[in-house]
Amino acid sequence: MKVIYTEEFKTDVRKVKDKKIQGRIKKAVQKIKDNPEIGKPLRYDLFGLRSIQIPPFRILYEFREDLIILHKFEHRKGVYR
Repeated sequence: MKVIYTEEFKTDVRKVKDKKIQGRIKKAVQKIKDNPEIGKPLRYDLFGLRSIQIPPFRILYEFREDLIILHKFEHRKGVYR
């Protein structure tokens, strides 16, 4: 399965300096690749996206057939805005 990292996602991840969280991001991306339906489907303005938790952060992504697009990585308080 092909994974596309948006510029916004790359920027968000670069801001993270904690090595533990960076490792958790990599594990979460692997989980998404293994099972794209693992994330919670979102509604309303974010319809079509899914969210996976890396407490207290979230990854927002979408998937289509053999393609996963990672959109955002942010703290849970600001990610849905």
